[in-house]
Amino acid sequence: MLVCFHHAGGGTALFRGWQEHLGQDIAVWPVLLPGRERRIREPRRTDPTVLVQELAGELGPLLDRPYAFFGHSMGALIAHRLVALRQDRGERLPAALITSACAPPLSPVHFSASRLSDDELVAQLGRVGGIPEQLLEHPEWLRLALPVIRDDLGLCRPYPGETIQPLPVPIHVCGGAEDRLVGESELRGWHALTEAGGTLAMFAGDHFYVNQRPVALFQHLRALLSGAVTAG
Repeated sequence: MLVCFHHAGGGTALFRGWQEHLGQDIAVWPVLLPGRERRIREPRRTDPTVLVQELAGELGPLLDRPYAFFGHSMGALIAHRLVALRQDRGERLPAALITSACAPPLSPVHFSASRLSDDELVAQLGRVGGIPEQLLEHPEWLRLALPVIRDDLGLCRPYPGETIQPLPVPIHVCGGAEDRLVGESELRGWHALTEAGGTLAMFAGDHFYVNQRPVALFQHLRALLSGAVTAG
């Protein structure tokens, strides 16, 4: 089972078609955070500790079988926090944590969304490829998405006094070769957070390479997960 966590301002649409492409041997479980898509009426979470504790309770019954986590951008940070929480609780850990297009926890933040106007935030994210092209092409959608993006970016900021302990779980890192938000050198920082090794794979495309060159990513994921997780 591959449990998938989406990017800031996103939802499960990011993972549409993944089940078909990954095959029936790997059950794909996209996680939808509150305040979007079918959960639009639920209040969004702005505290990552609260969010991850809720996710631990909601996902716990599913994680009694072999599984892995995949997190894209913000989703990688959420997935990492959830692995750490499950380790603290002595619960079953994933066979692998797969992080995508995301700098590791406690890395310097490129900009503070709270200090930017809506226009400045859109311009900043647009310059670094941090907004999907379809949103930029539809200003009315972008206007509705901005409050969600702001709240989600708050989930990504480092918190004073936090410490990060290496996990006994392999961390496989993926990124876009043309990503202007997170470079390869930053991606490599994830490997300091594991005691179990891992890999780094770069794909053609920018921050949203997962939509631009998905075939290569699916091949890579199938190779990583072969024999490690099952549809169960």
